[in-house]
Amino acid sequence: MLFRSGVVLIAFVLPAEYAIDPLGIGRLTGLDVLGTSKASKPITEVSHAHPRKFYSGNIEIELSGREELEYKATMALGEPLLYSWRVQGGPVYFEFHGEPTEGKWPAGYYRSYEIQQRASEAHGSFIAPFTGQHGWYWRNLSDEPAIITLQASGYYSRLGRIESKKAAVE
Repeated sequence: MLFRSGVVLIAFVLPAEYAIDPLGIGRLTGLDVLGTSKASKPITEVSHAHPRKFYSGNIEIELSGREELEYKATMALGEPLLYSWRVQGGPVYFEFHGEPTEGKWPAGYYRSYEIQQRASEAHGSFIAPFTGQHGWYWRNLSDEPAIITLQASGYYSRLGRIESKKAAVE
């Protein structure tokens, strides 16, 4: 699964989002134009050294009925993360977002990357837009327990639970 995510990242996401086209697929499909228009200058580097160690893990996260929590990776600016998660036991509400831990940001600043009212899985790639904590807020929409299986690979220094509490019954 992560191999497929990596292929999608290299073949389609990098050309379309960052004007990086190591396989030439962006040029053939026209996706490289999207990336070039977004960047102030095209990114020509196809290799990037990382000061942090690469980590990869498969984690099971248990959520009791109506429980909510945040699970985040501490990442440096520009570092990549490939992820995939799936829920056993029912759909969850989720938001993928990040908060900076360095720099001059307004107090309480955060940036949402994706929000879903009901989901049973999500898959993607991510490049940290700032140094900070980036990850998921999940809320179990059921009274029954749920287990989230998270696969995450990337250059992060910490990956773990941030907080846990009961959500109001709706």
